[in-house]
Amino acid sequence: DQDPIIFENGKVGRQAAGAVVLSRGETVLFSTAARDDKPKEEIDFLPLSVEHQERFSSVGTTSGSYNRRDGRPAEHEILTCRLIDRPLRPLITSGWRHETQLLSWVLSYDGIRSCDPLAITASATALYISDVPLCKPVAAVMVGFVDGEYVVNPTNEQMEKSRLNLTIAGTQDAVLMIEGAADFLTEAEMVTAVKLGHDTIKTICEAIQAFGKVAGKEKMFDTIASPPEGLQDRVDALFSDRVDQMYAINGNKDQMGSVMSTLSKAVVTELDQEFPEQKVAIKTAFKDLLCRRMFIKAKETGLRCDGRQLTEIRRLDMEAGFLPRVHGSALFTRGETQAIATATLGDSAMKQRIERIDGNDMKRFYLQYTFPPSCVGETGRVGMPGRREVGHGNLAERALIPTLPDESEFPYTIRVESLITESNGSSSMASVCGGTLSLMDAGVPIKKPVAGIAMGMLLGDKGSVSDDNAVILSDILGTEDALGTMDFKVAGDRDGITTFQLDIKCEGLTLETMEKALQQAKEGRLHLLDEMDKVLSKPRPELPSTVPKIRLFSILPESIGKVIGPGGKQIRALIEDFGLSNMDVDDDGNIQISGFDTEVLEKTEAFVRELVSSDRGRGKSGGDRPKYEGPPAVVGKTYNGKITGIHNFGAFLEILPGAEDGSYPGLEGLCHVSELHTERVRNPEGFIRSMGVEEFKVRFLGINEKGRVQLSRKDVLLNPIDKIEEQPKEESAEEKAPKDGGMSDDEIDIIAKAIEGLSE
Repeated sequence: DQDPIIFENGKVGRQAAGAVVLSRGETVLFSTAARDDKPKEEIDFLPLSVEHQERFSSVGTTSGSYNRRDGRPAEHEILTCRLIDRPLRPLITSGWRHETQLLSWVLSYDGIRSCDPLAITASATALYISDVPLCKPVAAVMVGFVDGEYVVNPTNEQMEKSRLNLTIAGTQDAVLMIEGAADFLTEAEMVTAVKLGHDTIKTICEAIQAFGKVAGKEKMFDTIASPPEGLQDRVDALFSDRVDQMYAINGNKDQMGSVMSTLSKAVVTELDQEFPEQKVAIKTAFKDLLCRRMFIKAKETGLRCDGRQLTEIRRLDMEAGFLPRVHGSALFTRGETQAIATATLGDSAMKQRIERIDGNDMKRFYLQYTFPPSCVGETGRVGMPGRREVGHGNLAERALIPTLPDESEFPYTIRVESLITESNGSSSMASVCGGTLSLMDAGVPIKKPVAGIAMGMLLGDKGSVSDDNAVILSDILGTEDALGTMDFKVAGDRDGITTFQLDIKCEGLTLETMEKALQQAKEGRLHLLDEMDKVLSKPRPELPSTVPKIRLFSILPESIGKVIGPGGKQIRALIEDFGLSNMDVDDDGNIQISGFDTEVLEKTEAFVRELVSSDRGRGKSGGDRPKYEGPPAVVGKTYNGKITGIHNFGAFLEILPGAEDGSYPGLEGLCHVSELHTERVRNPEGFIRSMGVEEFKVRFLGINEKGRVQLSRKDVLLNPIDKIEEQPKEESAEEKAPKDGGMSDDEIDIIAKAIEGLSE
């Protein structure tokens, strides 16, 4: 059972060209579409930009940044921007040159389901009801595969068990975009998931269409310049033969690019006088000719512009372990696309921290993709990764995740870097192949080798849905990507798929065409895996000597504070004294230490075990750790807790003092991160530091099954008045009085003192 999706318009954002408030349960998104008044006539592309922001206020918290302000988009927000852009761009009427911007915000989030499909749907609806010429409604859904059953728009809890994470966008007629990852699902299972998702999309699109009839504006077509009459015929007549001759060269990227550049200049020069001030229209007509002639050659001859068969993979050259000091390395070359992949292994300190509205996450594996301008023979900006690099890296990362060993079996954090050194088509899939080889070279015991391939499609009419005449291409070139109508990337092993991404430039892809593309992709993937096996068929049996050793052991949870010390003083001393690479302690008492000397790691473990069993400090032996022997804490009572340690899982506080002679310690307990405040706390150390105190009030909740003292600051904030079970009353003065009616000793003392006072 799911809450309905509700679209609202006319209350918020009324000055935008289109604005929609979308609600599902307690999740609320706000999306706007806006455009400039005047078109940019000098450009030959659609000037569309997309921004998406998950506001921390939507879950009642704030950003962990220095100024507590939601700032530059995080990686997951960039990926959502791409999800919004990709299905909408091909559907906006050709020739639209107004600067157009889509903005999306998550205003309220209930934490039940992912917001990504809603962000796509809300932005598409805002654009659909605006005057921007998007003439078909677009919607998106997520599909999971839980316990053998497909689930549309699964909950976050279900997704933790799902073997599939699939986001689909489309119209009532066809699929426009697919993005997802799977745990080695078959091609047939993938097609079933897409079909199920598209059936739901059709229903949502019907509702959006009805909403548009009520709230939609008239589309603005009058600023879209029609090409001059007869221009396309003139371009075809003058340049069809020359384009065919160019494709007959079967040349490489430089040869093809040189001839294409010459023809592009020639078409403008020869037709400029006949069609004055129509430079953009002439170039557009020439590109249309290039697309059609490429399709005709492939359809009629079965050959492509570089001379390959439709299913043929370019030449493969691979080398593993070619960099001497890195943990794992590979050089992967496919035709004129090349990647240097490296794998680096480390301890838990190397994990990548992700901050988002549904909680913090620590990524044990991450792949970082770099596409420098030199890889295509150009100069340009270098530095922070662009959106394209983020997207390609994420795709390759998701392809490799299912093949990695469990952390319990292989406790290392893994980082793969892919540096693209040459590019002419599908560098992200080269990153998958190179990444697999680098992992095996580093000795990572992956489950199965994984490879990736990019598929393309040529259509005679790019303005239609794919049909039986569609030509499917394996291992596409950059030229085929630019002039074709589909870029379908698929990665996996010999039996199943781990990731896939579909982008199209036509009005949709039928399931029949997709099924054909998936089967052809599998054939290419098997060829790649065969060639990779010749270089390195399984992981190296041993880790390189440059990889730090890791040792795992556990202590009692109540001893954590002693290992870490106030403000982390003790753990820093341990790392420094023993020369460790790192030491990490979690809230269950599990300890991970890392370094390059196995003997030192053994000594560190022995020292820590002695430390937690001794009351006389570092380096001294002793008996069992002394326990608190003072008056017991009262359940439900508020205490002034002195901070003794702060960690990512909460804070340790001493609520009752120890003996004055030091014979036993004070009573110390843990205030878990979830009990620090009524709102979610993402960074306990930063939160407590911002309070500027050394102690704060907490309520004693009791002792859990592990024997750990549990404290709560949140309970104090919610219920300032203590609720304590009635304690046994002390005897009153009357009860203490002697039964025979005589005076008690206390009464005698009082009277004696009074008499002494009178006599003075």
